[in-house]
Amino acid sequence: MSPRLSASAPLDYESEEEAPAPERLALSFEVIPPRHDADAAKIDRLLEVLESYHPDYIAVTSSQRSGWLEGTAAFIEKISQNTSMRPLAHLACTAGTRDELIGWINRLVDAGVRGLLALRGDLPEGGMPEHYLQHADELVRLIRQLESHQAARFAAGRLAVSVACYPSGHAESKNEDEDFDVLLNKQRLGADFAITQLFFDAEDFLRFAQRAKLAGVKIPLIPGIMPMTSLRRLERMGQLSGLTVPERVRNQLAAATTPEEEYEIGMELTAQLARTIVAGGADGLHIYTHNNPDITQDLLSRIGVDNDDH
Repeated sequence: MSPRLSASAPLDYESEEEAPAPERLALSFEVIPPRHDADAAKIDRLLEVLESYHPDYIAVTSSQRSGWLEGTAAFIEKISQNTSMRPLAHLACTAGTRDELIGWINRLVDAGVRGLLALRGDLPEGGMPEHYLQHADELVRLIRQLESHQAARFAAGRLAVSVACYPSGHAESKNEDEDFDVLLNKQRLGADFAITQLFFDAEDFLRFAQRAKLAGVKIPLIPGIMPMTSLRRLERMGQLSGLTVPERVRNQLAAATTPEEEYEIGMELTAQLARTIVAGGADGLHIYTHNNPDITQDLLSRIGVDNDDH
């Protein structure tokens, strides 16, 4: 059974001519590989809760605390062996040389991956080494080249390849046009869809999606939603992403007098953001879970997305 919007989901439309929200909402999650000493029971519960929503895929990041891609591959093996969820792995140009990246692609496919999110990654101090791929579009090309030589490994001869996009603009872009040029090049080289990085305002995504379409972007743009549970956390995530938290959001969260009230305000802001995006035509959501199943469940319930437990 696939995730669906419940009948109580508060979605309003300005006119009957507007396309209705899809009965079936595409849904995916982002998870972080656990540390080697992580509580196994907590990880099992995380996967159990996420699987109950029957997501279309579950994206696994790489992180220093889990040994970078070794941790990603190990977590993907666990997901593949113990759940029915389809894993997608983050892969960044910063993970190694071209030959090392080929090795990682093969390792991740062996672990159960049939999709990759191709990223440049955060630039190391001193910039990207000259013998590394410099940008994500080069990684998309490499994945497609490798795929073409190993088509027999894949059911339809293809890997799903995703890329990142930036509704609030990439911190290193000169202007918005450059963001669209980069996205169009990723599309041309074989990207299947794009997942947005962090944004705080529904209008940022809706405007970005509209302008992308006018620019010639045909691949789906999946809005990435991060639960806004506290102002401190939001400011930290914004800082890491090179974004400023809007004054409107900051003021509402700052007005809370208790952590519980702050959480409630933030989660309602997040739910409103997601509902507005879906009402505006988005047919899918990608939830940044931060490995917290309770917050993820709470957010989806507020949006009106049911799982097997409802």
